[in-house]
Amino acid sequence: MEVKNAEHYLELVKDWKDPYPMPEIRHFGDIIVVRDDLLEAGSKTRFLDLLIQSTDVDEWVFGGANKIGWGPTSLAYLCKKYGKKCTTFWAKRNKPTLQQQMYLDYGGKIEWVNMGMLTVTKARARKYYEEDTKRRKLLPLGLEDDLVKGCAIKVMREMADYHSIKPESLWSVGSSGTLNRSLQMAFPEADANVIQVGHKMTENEIGRAKLYIADYKFDKAVREDEKPPFPSAPEYDAKGWKIMKENRDKTKCNLFWNVAK
Repeated sequence: MEVKNAEHYLELVKDWKDPYPMPEIRHFGDIIVVRDDLLEAGSKTRFLDLLIQSTDVDEWVFGGANKIGWGPTSLAYLCKKYGKKCTTFWAKRNKPTLQQQMYLDYGGKIEWVNMGMLTVTKARARKYYEEDTKRRKLLPLGLEDDLVKGCAIKVMREMADYHSIKPESLWSVGSSGTLNRSLQMAFPEADANVIQVGHKMTENEIGRAKLYIADYKFDKAVREDEKPPFPSAPEYDAKGWKIMKENRDKTKCNLFWNVAK
């Protein structure tokens, strides 16, 4: 299997310019935090931007989301921006979560699925896509797309250049691992660390990172005394703060990527 490096992905997005403000950073001693919680729908808005705007389809379809993930929220935000539709298949529940409600507020459509295990929602999404493949496009699990990786790497390197920082140790939470593996490619000389907050991550999802496992069920919010000193998604990014603080190398420049609030 061909191994693709950062330059391969960057070539794909060489004409794309991030339309959003440069990610802000905050210093906490040897820790630098990327504050993409300040971006309305989080980092994935940047990473998905080129894919959504440039693909010639009317509707995006997704079946790989969990109830508290930010991927569909970013997707709906971008579809509204670029005049496209989006439909996400989710396990049926009585009341939408915060993230699902934001998705709805941006104009996204939800297909609620009884017995909505991931395998079932993915299958339903694929069936829906296959009913009209000319107008619809199916998003892969974890937003695993070359354009998404390219945009992520480009944003990461431009952020580091803009703020004149050189990360030596990379930290993020991970589910599919797309964010952390993009960081690994953006900064190949830095150590990498990923905190598992969802399903058991595979070796491919982990990449070259050192794996840590958050001591929470995936949908449980972080305890008040473990929250970071900035807005951070309580079921995701916030779970990595305590683990990073306790396990980081204080002699290095540690970069923590905060995706959303």
